[in-house]
Amino acid sequence: MKIVFGPEIAPAAWQIGESLLPQGFTLELLSTSPDQRIEQWESADCYLGFRGGIQERDYDHMTRLKLIQFLSAGYDGMNLEKLRKMGIPLCNNGGANSYAVAEHAIMLMLAVSRQLPDLDRLLREGKWKSSKFGQEEEHEVAGKTIGIVGLGMIGKVLVRRLAGFEVKLIYTDPVRPTPEEATRLNVQYREPDDLFREADIVTLHAPFDKTTHHMVCERTINLMKRDAILINCARGELVNEADLYRALKEKRIWAAGLDVFEKEPADPKNPLFTLPNVVLSPHAAGPTWESWPKRWGNSFANAQRVARGEKPLWVVPELR
Repeated sequence: MKIVFGPEIAPAAWQIGESLLPQGFTLELLSTSPDQRIEQWESADCYLGFRGGIQERDYDHMTRLKLIQFLSAGYDGMNLEKLRKMGIPLCNNGGANSYAVAEHAIMLMLAVSRQLPDLDRLLREGKWKSSKFGQEEEHEVAGKTIGIVGLGMIGKVLVRRLAGFEVKLIYTDPVRPTPEEATRLNVQYREPDDLFREADIVTLHAPFDKTTHHMVCERTINLMKRDAILINCARGELVNEADLYRALKEKRIWAAGLDVFEKEPADPKNPLFTLPNVVLSPHAAGPTWESWPKRWGNSFANAQRVARGEKPLWVVPELR
């Protein structure tokens, strides 16, 4: 079984993949040469990698492909209609980066609530906090209501990680867990608008599609509490950045922690970057060193399933 991979990744991460490659499989990086790339696609059984490794012209040469397996969770931008017609399943990483993203979301919640960047900057400038007790503007997460938009693998891992924070957990998702699982997770369902109204912290973990595009906008922001926090570790397209900028500038919500943006790499002149009540990171929630063996392991396991004639796991909802 021949696996092609794209785009190029760091040598250390590639070596992890080579060390875990199952017997009977070959792994090669897709070429930048158009002719060689066509040959690779036409002889490939599986594609492993990321969405950025597939170009629109590649679809016409997936003549024997049996699986597209991403090492990441996101698959927006893929031509799902073509894949449906070709009968090629597209699978994401089976939650391999769910621990990393959940931890990053919690880190942003804490960093925003405690104004960590401001405190760090203060000390680096040779200053100290005010000596007057009662002037603190930092807040605790304990006792807050956290609204989770998207209770997939990442959302459920996040729920379990937040269990010890003594918070109330609510969620919204078109696909709801069984009553038994919801009880076990200690999470309560809310309609989307009700979640925005009730939550002290809204954290986004939904995929980007036509139903979620700009789900955070002027209308939904106006439903939120004035001291609410927005966290986005999902996709930048879920948020109307112009509406969010105005709301944060006018203090209609208190703050935001953003890992993703509508345009990536983000424009350094993005107005959100000028606001003091925003904590930022450069789409860094998913990639951790510990996630690489899980990404490769899940991907190779799915390729082996397909090689045995079995159905793959983690097929994206639109192609199930």
